[in-house]
Amino acid sequence: MKSTRKTIVRVGALTLALALVFALPIASAAILIPKTIDVRTGVTIVADGIEYIPTNVNGERVDTFLYNGTTYVPIRAMSELFGKGVTWDGTTGTVYIGDNPNTHQWLLDVCKPYRTDVFREYQTVTMAGKKFAHGFILGEYALGGGGYNPGYADFNLDCRYNTLEFDIGCQDGSAENAELYIYLDDQLAYTVDLNCDMLPEHHVVPLNGAITMRITGTQYTLYYPLANVEVH
Repeated sequence: MKSTRKTIVRVGALTLALALVFALPIASAAILIPKTIDVRTGVTIVADGIEYIPTNVNGERVDTFLYNGTTYVPIRAMSELFGKGVTWDGTTGTVYIGDNPNTHQWLLDVCKPYRTDVFREYQTVTMAGKKFAHGFILGEYALGGGGYNPGYADFNLDCRYNTLEFDIGCQDGSAENAELYIYLDDQLAYTVDLNCDMLPEHHVVPLNGAITMRITGTQYTLYYPLANVEVH
């Protein structure tokens, strides 16, 4: 391993690199500050018994190095090694590993329902032991012998969207089956069969430039949250 003087770019006051286990400092502003440091290059990376050679987006080998007792490797190379994509937002000086929230157009952010019945947004819900967000729950149990009300949500899409995507599954601890219905311009366009043994499923629904959309279901829909609901 040899000693080398290298110049690296820092974002804000935090280095855009990560140790072998992801420890990613994220900058709060896109201020790039040059800094010259002395490092030791030539670190070898072995993943599951196989040597891994990090490269840049052009397939060219890039350096790994030690600095002040910390191993630094290219963030893109290591993220992709573990199956995570990387995107860079130069406006905010932010690296996104995996999901980039700015690439999503969440339904409830861009098109809130104009009419609802027993409709609840949530921060997070748990399905199959995993937390989900960006969605809502329809339905409730009416006390006093009123039974279950499936609820509904009406949206004015105004011909602006072509596709609806969402995840749906059984909320942990529930044990009733149901069905979900999606109406476009007052016509039934999509049905999802729901059962208490299901794992969360991802659904893609063509909207075909519809003007209106209603999402509703049968009496036990309150046990089946819709999550990651987006339109594009």
